[in-house]
Amino acid sequence: MSNPKVTLPFPREPKYGRAEKDAVLKLLDDGHLSEINRGPATNALEAAFARLAGTRHALSFNSGTASLHAALHAIGANPEAGVAVSPMTWISAITAVFQAGSYPVFCDIEPDSPNIAATAVAQIADQCSAVLATHTWGIPARMDRLTKATDLPIVEDCSHAHGAVYQGRAVGSWGAAGCFSLQESKSVSGGEGGVLTTSDREIYERALTLGHHPARLAAELTLPGLKPLAATGAAYKYRMPALSAVIARRQLRSLPDRMLAAEQNLSTLRKALEEYDAPVAWPGIGELSVRGWYGTPLTINVRVPDPKTLHEKCRAAGVPLRAQYEDWTQTPLLQRPDLAARYWPRLADSPYQPPTRDELPNYYKALRQMIVLKVPQIPAADYMEQVAEALAVVLMRTVLTA
Repeated sequence: MSNPKVTLPFPREPKYGRAEKDAVLKLLDDGHLSEINRGPATNALEAAFARLAGTRHALSFNSGTASLHAALHAIGANPEAGVAVSPMTWISAITAVFQAGSYPVFCDIEPDSPNIAATAVAQIADQCSAVLATHTWGIPARMDRLTKATDLPIVEDCSHAHGAVYQGRAVGSWGAAGCFSLQESKSVSGGEGGVLTTSDREIYERALTLGHHPARLAAELTLPGLKPLAATGAAYKYRMPALSAVIARRQLRSLPDRMLAAEQNLSTLRKALEEYDAPVAWPGIGELSVRGWYGTPLTINVRVPDPKTLHEKCRAAGVPLRAQYEDWTQTPLLQRPDLAARYWPRLADSPYQPPTRDELPNYYKALRQMIVLKVPQIPAADYMEQVAEALAVVLMRTVLTA
């Protein structure tokens, strides 16, 4: 192992293949790119996501962020109490809480997982009206622990976790609602888009009122308290374009094969790294559980003196890394309530407190010790062998000899 590098290109197929192209062309020929009601494109996608999550209902949106806003509104997030959130997530999973009229209360992650810790949620539950749990990088959050830790409604952010299962039960069905992103980098893409899943009819109808067309509201609202909104709703215009729906529907069909290929590739990588005795720990998935495929977080078992140098050397060796999320907690938007209140005026009178580093020790340790790998979703054993060798040498020279 003199100076190994990954020489093979990252294995991939075109994001959108013949099936997606045919679906788009058929839609263009049909001449209906916008469905104000539950048209054939959105109906097919929503039915497919309800089957995927094992829920009674699924509702399409024009982004995952919009679905989070709708879910938080539907489960009753309010200005008087916060929403428990993890700092290890995309920024819009945090700002959606503001948009829903509440404010985030940050909880630390688990020491062996990139996900929100049930013990941390239990400590601040009396300050909150809901929990937002992200299945970060596709690793299912420990939903059994979360549901035991609090009676608060839980919104699952499944943006990274299409097809994931925890203890035999699909993500998106454990909480009061689940939210999936269909942004282009996700395992199921519509270019952009989002889907909310729930088995609670009231949550479904309340989410529907936020951004869907009055034609659909008039057809589907049944609850007396919501029927007066049938003529208008809140009119945010969160509908999914039909183009996104037909593309994502075709992507769902290929998801099982792509997940299987990714799992096989990860198995090859793991066996090779074990042979090199690389100092890494793998995220625990648990029995009867299946992970999603957005990234693969690895924790370095010895102290990383300089994470930036480690990441640079990994990339120089061709190791396929995903960019780590920024530390959103220390950005001006979250540290300065006066700045955030320009967008969400209610925040000025809320109990929101900017988070401090001392409150989130596991999170900050993970920022230092974690790297996130991209794993191909087509068979790529030779490529994964090269990645393992290159990563093992980088770790030996960067961390073990530091």
